[in-house]
Amino acid sequence: MDIRYLPREEIDKTKWNSCIHYAANGNVFGYMWYLDNVAKEWDALVEGDYESVFPLVWKENRWGRKQLVQPPWMRELGLYSIHVLSKPRIKAFLDAIPGAFQKVAIHLNEQNFLPEAEGFRMDPQTNYQLMLQTSYEEIADGFSSAWFSQLGKAEKSNLVPISNLKPERVADFFRKYSPRTADREARSHALLRIMYNVLHRGWGFASGVQDQNGDLVAVNFFIYSHGKVLSLVPVVSPKGKMNGALEMLFHTLIQTHAGRPLLLDLNSDGEDGFVQGMGGQPNSYFKLERMAISKEKRRF
Repeated sequence: MDIRYLPREEIDKTKWNSCIHYAANGNVFGYMWYLDNVAKEWDALVEGDYESVFPLVWKENRWGRKQLVQPPWMRELGLYSIHVLSKPRIKAFLDAIPGAFQKVAIHLNEQNFLPEAEGFRMDPQTNYQLMLQTSYEEIADGFSSAWFSQLGKAEKSNLVPISNLKPERVADFFRKYSPRTADREARSHALLRIMYNVLHRGWGFASGVQDQNGDLVAVNFFIYSHGKVLSLVPVVSPKGKMNGALEMLFHTLIQTHAGRPLLLDLNSDGEDGFVQGMGGQPNSYFKLERMAISKEKRRF
């Protein structure tokens, strides 16, 4: 199997994006424009004439050593291929990860599963999804009583769903109401780049919910790709959370997309119970970590 390491500047953009587009396990995270707007540094493993590709997002630690990392706004990456993702192919790519990356802690996509890979540990993670191809009535049958209760609160509070939000309003709302982290400002800038790139391609839209005073109480940005609509940045204010704003936002999307051959990728681990309340179903992907390697293997 011809697998070679390529620095970012040597990658053929057209061939790369074609592989992501036609891969059976393709997703928006793998496109070159998405990687460029989220990852500061990345290279790749490429099989043949871009039949299979494996992004390697990396950074240097304080000692100048390279390590593979999972950047914000990118739930999973891993191996993408127009071929069957057989265990030998997955193993060959894992073995081809250069030893110079002394630490590997990345997320692979759902079809990259190899339970026994020498030198690696794979831990299952959980994402939630909701099929939208059935009627609205059938989907609503899966809503929990708590979800219906929140929708009732949204109606009584005179909340109103809105569309065509500018990316700046979404990013500002994210900065104001998302959990406080050291890199929140950098995340908001990356979010803006993603949203503008998606809107330029006509692949998505921003939506929100406002109260009777016209103030935003919830926002999200949705991206269409590979038969899915991805929930990228669901954020709700304290007032909106109390009054069912985020439930109304997703409910509006479900109403307008029900009966279409789409999968709603909730992009969530479901720890707070929110996505289960709308009937979201668990789907596994995997965290990959490499065990310690010998000094002899720490080279490209």
